[in-house]
Amino acid sequence: MPTAHYEVGDSFPLQFAWRLPEGDYIRAVFQAEVLDLVPEADKYVVRLNKLVAGRQENEDGELKPQETFSSEYWAMVESLVGRKITISYEADDSKAIHMRLATLTGEHNFFSRYEDAEVMAQGLMAAARRRAQEEE
Repeated sequence: MPTAHYEVGDSFPLQFAWRLPEGDYIRAVFQAEVLDLVPEADKYVVRLNKLVAGRQENEDGELKPQETFSSEYWAMVESLVGRKITISYEADDSKAIHMRLATLTGEHNFFSRYEDAEVMAQGLMAAARRRAQEEE
């Protein structure tokens, strides 16, 4: 059974890796602040507060000079700062989580689905309040 090693208010490094179309890899480490625990799902709710480290490697794992980094993809990485996500307890071991590129480009909603759900919930609650007022 997975165990949470951090509590609400704690922070830990959370590392993601993406393979780019030309074969390079991007590795990014964020400071993740624990906002909530979801014990039933063995998950944290975290906010990616800060990009603390990053590198780009060629397909052989050799570090590339920063001036050759893909500015387009690094802009996407930087745009993840401030996002809220759910992540399994096992992610707190500081090892890289290998992600599909679609999660970085936004084609997959991994980095937005928590916020999307919050917006949907707020809309549903507002609609319920309107209906309750109309019934009064």
